[in-house]
Amino acid sequence: MKSKIVKYAYRNNKNPKIDFDEDFSYLSDVAQWKVPYRVNGHRYVAKMTCKGWIVDNVGPFD
Repeated sequence: MKSKIVKYAYRNNKNPKIDFDEDFSYLSDVAQWKVPYRVNGHRYVAKMTCKGWIVDNVGPFD
């Protein structure tokens, strides 16, 4: 899962610094993973399917 987020961040940012500083959580009601991460100090939250497709990406939160 981390590799999918890293690829997504590299496609959408120039030379990103990516940190995974929080735990992932599984949302069983919609069968998705909630993946919080930081890119260049800005916090984002991605929702991914079990196969690794990014369904929603919200942020940046500061």
